[in-house]
Amino acid sequence: MRRTTTISGLIGFASLLLAGTAASAQTASNTASDTAPNPVPPPPPPTLTPLQRAPEEYEPVGGRIGSFFLYPTVEARIEYDDNILALPDDGEGDVELTLRGAVRLASRWQRHRLEADAYVQQNFHGEFTTEDVMEGGGRVQGRLDISRETSARLVASLDSLAEDRANITSAGQARRPTRFRRADTLFSLAHQMGRLQLTGDAQVAVLDFDDAETSDGTLIEQDFRDSLYMRGALTASLEISPRVSALVRGQVDRLTYSDDSGIAEPWDRDTTGYALEVGARLELSSLLFGEVRAGVLHRAVDDPAIEGLTGASFGANLTWAVTPLTALRLYADRQVEEGGSQLVSGNIRSQARLEVEHELLRNVILEARGGFARIETIGQIDTSADEYTLMAGATWKLNRTLRLFARADRFQRFADEEFFREFTRNRVSVGVRLAF
Repeated sequence: MRRTTTISGLIGFASLLLAGTAASAQTASNTASDTAPNPVPPPPPPTLTPLQRAPEEYEPVGGRIGSFFLYPTVEARIEYDDNILALPDDGEGDVELTLRGAVRLASRWQRHRLEADAYVQQNFHGEFTTEDVMEGGGRVQGRLDISRETSARLVASLDSLAEDRANITSAGQARRPTRFRRADTLFSLAHQMGRLQLTGDAQVAVLDFDDAETSDGTLIEQDFRDSLYMRGALTASLEISPRVSALVRGQVDRLTYSDDSGIAEPWDRDTTGYALEVGARLELSSLLFGEVRAGVLHRAVDDPAIEGLTGASFGANLTWAVTPLTALRLYADRQVEEGGSQLVSGNIRSQARLEVEHELLRNVILEARGGFARIETIGQIDTSADEYTLMAGATWKLNRTLRLFARADRFQRFADEEFFREFTRNRVSVGVRLAF
């Protein structure tokens, strides 16, 4: 089984490279579950943060292929994790080596845009070799400028992953990390009518889990977690001034489960959600820019015996350039994710994180991040958990090709009941990245 998975991952990665239509699976949502739908990519900012910008002498050159540029990268990272299995008590530590290769292909057209990238990575552990996994995937994204007033955007990704032990829905008794595939597609259409802009987007995300097993070979059924997530949203943005726009956003989404295990579901776990938000899009010079929203959401469970959820809905993506060398970023949102148990129809994750980046030298960037998330269940069990994350890191760009980085982070979860595991995890890592 393991050899088949590895060979399939290599074949899939090679196909993505040849097709030139894949991209990295990493998302900006660092505090979110790795099985949650990918967030909608924000529009490009008017001012880049220290990590986003780089002096020309430290930027990779890439290789020209017609009207495209190809950017390969190779990365090696060594990390110590003091609770490798994310256990509540007496967690054991281990050293992990991760090797990663990636390639990005980007167009250089005056109109339209097409970008694709693919990656594959393998990690190795010193003691807990059952945690060794290979992952890979890719993404393609493009923008079609239909006219001066209308543009279309498509983002599609496909990944073969292993569930992080710290994920709130992971099978704690599994001998190896649970394998799953994630496919995600987002299409959006924007049209400008004077000071009014209308944007509609549709998203489809599919999760497909492999069964896991305990250390003694007992099967842990995971087919009940296979799910289909569909979302549609419409946003109207009215320009009040050149720097401020008011917006109204409505969304409808549907989460359905497809259990192929042959075991009858004890109840109907499918849910439908609705959200209505109002907010503002800001660009106060190049110092403060982004978007903030707030409103109400309702999540209804198909099973009439189960009570749904009604509450606040919110979202924020703000950047403040405190000085030319320092930037603060605030992210916040509330979203649904699969529940990881037949007793719940899903989890509502309310999360926020604050990031700071500082340019110590032209080629040395310091960063720090703090995050909080509250996870609430919807279903036959009514419980919740709180997650806290802290991170500090540094990136040293030696030249166009070579970068060194170091990072330390802490993750802690507190739960109301034993339904969610409580644990603390501390990690320290250093690595090197070659970009061409």
